[in-house]
Amino acid sequence: MKLRTERKKKENGFSEIIDKNKKRLLSLGIILTMILFMLVTRLAYIQIIKKEDYYLKATNQWFKEIPVGVARGRIYDRNMQPLTNKNILNYVVIFPDIFQKTDSNLDIISKLTGIDKQMLRYERLRGNRPVQLQTIEMSHDLMKEAMGIRGVYPLEIEERYDEKKLASHLIGYINKIDNIGFQGLERYYNELLIENQSFKIGAIVDAQKRIIPGLGYKYIQESTSKERKNIVTTIDINIQKIIEEEFDSQKRKGSIVVLNAKNGDLLGMVSRPNFNQNDVASHLNSSEQEFFNRAIQIAYPPGSVFKIVLAAAALENNLIAPEQTYFCKGYEAFEENVIKCSSYEKDGHGWLDLKSAFAVSCNSYFIQLGKEIGGKEILSMAERLGFGKKTGIELPEEIPGTLPDEDYIKGAGIGNTSIGQGVLGVTPLQIAKMTAIIANDGIDTGTHLTKEIVDDDGMIVEDFSSRQEIQRISKNTAKELQKMMEKVVVEGTARSANSIDGVSFAGKTGSAEAVSDGKNTVHAWFTGYFPVVDPKYVITIIVEDGGSGGRVAVPLFSNIAERINNLSS
Repeated sequence: MKLRTERKKKENGFSEIIDKNKKRLLSLGIILTMILFMLVTRLAYIQIIKKEDYYLKATNQWFKEIPVGVARGRIYDRNMQPLTNKNILNYVVIFPDIFQKTDSNLDIISKLTGIDKQMLRYERLRGNRPVQLQTIEMSHDLMKEAMGIRGVYPLEIEERYDEKKLASHLIGYINKIDNIGFQGLERYYNELLIENQSFKIGAIVDAQKRIIPGLGYKYIQESTSKERKNIVTTIDINIQKIIEEEFDSQKRKGSIVVLNAKNGDLLGMVSRPNFNQNDVASHLNSSEQEFFNRAIQIAYPPGSVFKIVLAAAALENNLIAPEQTYFCKGYEAFEENVIKCSSYEKDGHGWLDLKSAFAVSCNSYFIQLGKEIGGKEILSMAERLGFGKKTGIELPEEIPGTLPDEDYIKGAGIGNTSIGQGVLGVTPLQIAKMTAIIANDGIDTGTHLTKEIVDDDGMIVEDFSSRQEIQRISKNTAKELQKMMEKVVVEGTARSANSIDGVSFAGKTGSAEAVSDGKNTVHAWFTGYFPVVDPKYVITIIVEDGGSGGRVAVPLFSNIAERINNLSS
């Protein structure tokens, strides 16, 4: 009995021990499972969530970052032809702090770049900042030697601007040190063009900072969540080339603007003299004002082109009948001031109605007309047609020009204002906009330089094709002005070139007296559109110190219009 009792106690003791061990094992299993789960979770966090961060940290240990100029979105014409980043050039990037300036090393770099060895030693490779040098010799053996030099890295780089300097005033330029746009579209869209540009390019190197053969270069994109943004402009690169070639043949200062007559899209714009976007410093001390975009930054007297405004004011407000005549005796006198007409030497044009006076650009007629309709109506119409304020085009340098105040135009100033002289100041783009309004039957669609924003795959991010339309003058007034501008070409001051391979055009000449470089001069104007029926294009030209608009600007218009017309034929 006693033995049985002791045996039972032992059995119960073993059961308790077994139960305790089971509980311990279960607890240990739970703990191990939790630890394993935490390890798996941590591993997943590292491998999936923090993959890029750890990859970058690891990569940076054997990654030598190389400066690649600037990272910016591209700028295209309306048909996705590149206006920037067109060429890929070969460079060597040298880090002076680790580059050994031995004669043999300098000889190799000199052969690659064409830069004198002494200049490399004492000028180009001073300091610690990386230096980019364009290569002119790309033999395989020579490049292999260069890659073996510590601190030297060959690289292909997209050149932001090319040597042709096409549309330079529209595109603008950047400060390459801090990648900030300083003019044109580069300035207007600076924040957008540098958006999502966070990446590095570099070489995979050994401990001696030499490229490891076969591994080449590595791109590290720090943020892949968004695409780069690029600007698609309204510019037509073929039209831009035409107007630059034609104006350069004149070897003069001035500007040309080409607009789509229907929607106000800017198809081309030239300003001369030009500047080199890759060598801005060479123009800083120049007196030629190369950086000025003369189409939007200089206010010129419009001369007889402003007679369009007076004719519009008279017709729109029914202030005179088109048949009303005034007598031209060759001049008009205001107190001691005498304003001559082009007919002064011939004792005047005699009696003229509005259309005839417009065609021959009679100063006497329009001075009398200006006094008849009054300064208030002239200024009101000028404002309706876009003068005295910016057009709103996407160019931050644009100025509003100047209109006279009512006190000036109430007195003798009415004479100067009526023929586009005095304190009047307009930009070629404003003249082009006015011409587009007339060609478009009085409808103003604004002026535009941006068509859309796209990503690198060409997908549209933002579309600007919608255009607001405002009826600035009545269709009847616009039609009358169109007939008058046709008459200028057929039998008036522009009759020297009245057709373009059978395509008719209409317009208005101007010869504006001005002061340039301290001297009295006459600028040549012509603004017009073609074809006469269903106009497609507006072209405005000013040639500084060109003299007669009919003799200088009209032939230039004719050449440009003919070449543009041939593009679509």
